[in-house]
Amino acid sequence: MKIKYKSIFADDINGFIEYRIAQGYNAHSIEQYLRLFDSYCCAIPPDNGILSRVLIDNWLKHDSDHGYRDMRGRGRAIRQFAQYLRGMEKEAYITPTFLFREKSAFVPYVLSTNELAAFFDASDQMVSWHCGDKFAPFVAPTIFRLMYTSGLRPSEVCALEDQDVNLVNGEVLVRVNKRKKQRIVVVSDDMLRFLNEYVAQKEKIFVRTSYFFPRIDGSQYTSQQLGTLCDKCWLIANPGKSPTELPRLRPYDFCHTFASSVLQKWINEGKDLYVMLPYLRTYMGHEHIEDTAYYIHILPERLISSPGVNWDAIDSVMPEVAIWD
Repeated sequence: MKIKYKSIFADDINGFIEYRIAQGYNAHSIEQYLRLFDSYCCAIPPDNGILSRVLIDNWLKHDSDHGYRDMRGRGRAIRQFAQYLRGMEKEAYITPTFLFREKSAFVPYVLSTNELAAFFDASDQMVSWHCGDKFAPFVAPTIFRLMYTSGLRPSEVCALEDQDVNLVNGEVLVRVNKRKKQRIVVVSDDMLRFLNEYVAQKEKIFVRTSYFFPRIDGSQYTSQQLGTLCDKCWLIANPGKSPTELPRLRPYDFCHTFASSVLQKWINEGKDLYVMLPYLRTYMGHEHIEDTAYYIHILPERLISSPGVNWDAIDSVMPEVAIWD
């Protein structure tokens, strides 16, 4: 459903979103941020129709003061919108990128076998938990297992439609990804049985929705909503612990755990990871081989000395990473 914008920037935002979609990008997350910006401009109308530095700073400060998270996402969205306006020969302030970079490199959290078992067991228990979305307890056990067993990213699983999942041969068509190129992944027999059981439950509840993993109203999950679902399961999996005591776990970490598990399996089989990397790269849809090689550098330390890791070859792919020296 097309979002209705109401501020002085409404026409420009619509034009920008249409432009992004025409270029092959997934505009869903940007739409959410610009909807917040549009609402702010309706509540506090700007003096003119110019996307000025003062207007941007005031909006970001307003949201930050009210406890909203992901200011970097807001900053990137408004910066891309400003670039679009400049391209349309309109006056706009382009926020410097360094304001929205990570202050320190984020280290993915790779779940152990026991943590995975506890998490999936917790997701299975969500049926007995009170949730704002009554269909979430059916989505949680399936969507996180699919991410772990196939390496799909949060944006990719959220955007899956019914027509993208072949429930007979297990092929999953991934349309939304960073490379803007479609790819097919094939799930395991166990995962395929799980998908079929999930669909049987879904068909009892929904009449009309195109999304494979919908919310109760039939809409698409956002990354933030999926993160909230992940947080609930993570807490259930660790009873007696407060959120501040737990390592930070994101939906994306299931993708990281998948990659690490595949690499560890190859090491156990005595395979040369440098030779095997292109296969993992293709499966995960990485544009650059160094994106795939990155996962080798977050493997557990006990695997570093394995003969399956040719460090000279790996470091030639991404020489800037030398964290094991």
